[in-house]
Amino acid sequence: MSGKQVKDRSLLSLSWPLIFTFAVNMIQPMMDSWFLSRTSEEAAAGVGALMPVLAALFTAINAFSQAGASIASQYMGAEQNSHARSTKTMVLCGSMMVGFLMTLAVLPLSGHIPAWMGLQGGPVVYAQQFMSVVAFGFAFRALQSSLTAFVATHGLTVWNLIGNIITIVSNAAMNYVFLEGLFGLPKMGVRGVGLATALSWLISSAILWCVLRYKIQHKTHRRDLKRSRAILPDWVRIGLPAAAEPISFQLFNVFITSMVAHLGTLAMTARVFAGNFAALSVILGIGLGNGNQILVAHLVGAKEFKTANQRVHQTILISCISGLILSVIMALCGTYLIGIFTKNPEVIALGQMCLWCDVAVQPFKAVNFVLTTSMRAAGDSKFPAIVGSGMMWTLGVGTALFLAFVLDLGLPGLWLGMAADEFYRSIANYYRWRSGKWQSKAVV
Repeated sequence: MSGKQVKDRSLLSLSWPLIFTFAVNMIQPMMDSWFLSRTSEEAAAGVGALMPVLAALFTAINAFSQAGASIASQYMGAEQNSHARSTKTMVLCGSMMVGFLMTLAVLPLSGHIPAWMGLQGGPVVYAQQFMSVVAFGFAFRALQSSLTAFVATHGLTVWNLIGNIITIVSNAAMNYVFLEGLFGLPKMGVRGVGLATALSWLISSAILWCVLRYKIQHKTHRRDLKRSRAILPDWVRIGLPAAAEPISFQLFNVFITSMVAHLGTLAMTARVFAGNFAALSVILGIGLGNGNQILVAHLVGAKEFKTANQRVHQTILISCISGLILSVIMALCGTYLIGIFTKNPEVIALGQMCLWCDVAVQPFKAVNFVLTTSMRAAGDSKFPAIVGSGMMWTLGVGTALFLAFVLDLGLPGLWLGMAADEFYRSIANYYRWRSGKWQSKAVV
């Protein structure tokens, strides 16, 4: 599919598979938790505690993959297909290398990371077992991320959805086989869940590679390696800041969680339950934002800046409205939804209050996601990384602590602090986009 065809497609045609793909991806950690709980609650707790660490690693991988895909999209939009092919080859090789390096870095530390996170007793042992196995799959996870980005940038987002569904099904099947010791295999416990996860990344990579090779007809040429030397600086220039901003946001969430822990078990429980349903409110916004990112990169490559600007504003409006509607629905149904997990009236009441606070978060979260991915697609990733992260750790943290502990609003205060952080950054990112400086950051 040519760059011209992709840039002229509708936002919905690109985004609806991405929306469902994101929803499917949310199932895997829940599914792993369920299988781990069949081993023991300590196993589920130990592995669950590792999720922020893995999320930070995968966020960095995804950011570099998206940066490479944006560069390839710009070349495709400019109808420089040989440069686009060289970019894909470089990013695929680079991603595999990054994955191997992460494995080499994490494996020696797999016995220490759980303890550094404050885990004690049984959960530490289970976390160490899981990390020591799943780390061998980081190269496949990196390759999967890059392949997903490149398949999407050709407009074939449906294939990503199909690949993810196959991956989830195979992961569930392998979890069952390894945990129950079927087909003569020993019962592997937590190590089996880690092995199933790593193998599911391999299966996904194999499927997506077939799509890239035979559907998109990507071939690697020797001259691609020589040409990649000229493209590499742009990949690093866009990729490093693109990785810094979401990692900063992950750490910001870790900080907020530590502040919730100071408020006690009731607040921590309410945040976990309310947070599960608040996460559902972002599904449409993330899917639409990722679809818009593909369109913007192609349009920037074709020098159609006016159309790119129109696309961004349309996506912001749709994402804001969808996020607002979904968050209001979650808040209205909060009593019943949180009641699925607990019958404690205090937890239910506090959780529902947080879901109403989340109504203030979602519109601005949608604006930030659309704008940051659009700027990354245009090559302007430094601004959200430097200015956005700076505002997050000054104004955002300051407002959250003031509302929670000075005004004594507790957990709702921290939630409103997150809303304030999204508001501050959305204003800054919007003014940056309106300035038009992103138009001079293109690779092509």
